[in-house]
Amino acid sequence: MRKTVFMAFACVALVGFVGLPMLHAVDAPADMTIQVPQGMTATKAPVAFSHKGHAAVECKVCHHKGDTPKKCSAAGCHDSTDPKDKTSDKSFYRTFHNMQSERSCVGCHKKQGKGPTKCTDCHPQKAS
Repeated sequence: MRKTVFMAFACVALVGFVGLPMLHAVDAPADMTIQVPQGMTATKAPVAFSHKGHAAVECKVCHHKGDTPKKCSAAGCHDSTDPKDKTSDKSFYRTFHNMQSERSCVGCHKKQGKGPTKCTDCHPQKAS
């Protein structure tokens, strides 16, 4: 009897440990390219980004609004298309470059002491 109860408990624990996190999983692309939103003109090359390479970071660190992760440029998030806007909460630029925020790429990489932090580390030079 004890063995049966223990095995049942172990199975439930295993399913909970492995299965429950999958309920919240989102179909994020493993690898993607981050481009400026429509209406903005890119001044640098697009950035290659790996969700798979950031699997250790909880989604809500970067996708901090709401229960379902959205693109940074989604309506109501960082959707300012003003290319001069580099400081407001709506700034698409600031989303990735704010050195004081661990929610931004550069800020997180600086805090962690690893990952790219220079312009050309993320934005490869455009071929001439």
